[in-house]
Amino acid sequence: MKLLIIGGTGFLGRYLSALALDWGHEVTLFNRGHRQHPDWRDLVQLHGDRDGDLGALHGEGLHWDLVIDTCCYRPEQAASLSAALLGRCERLIFISTISVYRDFARPGMDESAPLHEIPQGTMPDDYGPLKVLCEQAYQARWGERLCILRPGVLCGPHDHTGRLAWWVRRVQQGGPWLLPGEGQDRLQYLDVRDCAEFVLRAAEQRLGGVFNLLKPGILLGDWVERITARLAPASPIQFEWAPWPALLAAGVEPWQSYPTLLPNELAEYGGYGRISAEAAIVQGLNFRPLEETVADVALWLAEGGQGEAAGMTAEEEATLRQRVLAAHAMQ
Repeated sequence: MKLLIIGGTGFLGRYLSALALDWGHEVTLFNRGHRQHPDWRDLVQLHGDRDGDLGALHGEGLHWDLVIDTCCYRPEQAASLSAALLGRCERLIFISTISVYRDFARPGMDESAPLHEIPQGTMPDDYGPLKVLCEQAYQARWGERLCILRPGVLCGPHDHTGRLAWWVRRVQQGGPWLLPGEGQDRLQYLDVRDCAEFVLRAAEQRLGGVFNLLKPGILLGDWVERITARLAPASPIQFEWAPWPALLAAGVEPWQSYPTLLPNELAEYGGYGRISAEAAIVQGLNFRPLEETVADVALWLAEGGQGEAAGMTAEEEATLRQRVLAAHAMQ
């Protein structure tokens, strides 16, 4: 199969590109040429900018069976790429996000859950609503030749967000650890390599429609215990649990302070960690163990891998612990 990957050198894109080559596909990348994968082998690289310079896609004889767009952020990008590929590509896969959903209040929500509503004539600034408009733009131009994939949090080596890396480093640090609730909140993620495999299966099977891509949720208590069991903390970890209200009052930010963690006890987050990916599982979505993902991220970090700063710093955690313990002593 002749594949055109938009992006292809970042996080998901680098795994997609390498795996597609492993599976025997012809791969062309279109990107700005700012980053290079260490092993591209026999692929074609076309350089341009999706925000203004799509000329490289107009070369004589260029034609692909399918395009995979890993990085569309605004609807005008979807429209311009679609126009540039008119008559040059048969199908399109758009990597969207579960952030298109209006809220995470309902447990078990699937691909039919309500999306963000955007008043006509307005252009939102937020990530989720913008992705809704991207989906709509692609649906208008590709119809049944479109497959929309909505991953949740992607984890693994080369993750620039640093989200799973924060949990790995915190476990490796050891010592007392103040955590929210009683360990009953759920996290939901997907190893980026499992995501890449499903994207290529969708390409090969010519899937159409919409699919959530997430691993079934895991309880916070199980999450930290399994990560701890896989890694070697510098000192034994003493888990300390504090109610969410106390942590929120002390300045904890949902999703940010403990990366990707939301308080399920709040109504708007009651369904987070329980989002259904059954439609994708039926089509072959597989999951590698958490321990494998964690070990690979730890190895990547040990070899010098870096991502953005995520989660609380050690100083912020110490301050939080003092505030919560002081507030508890005053009660």
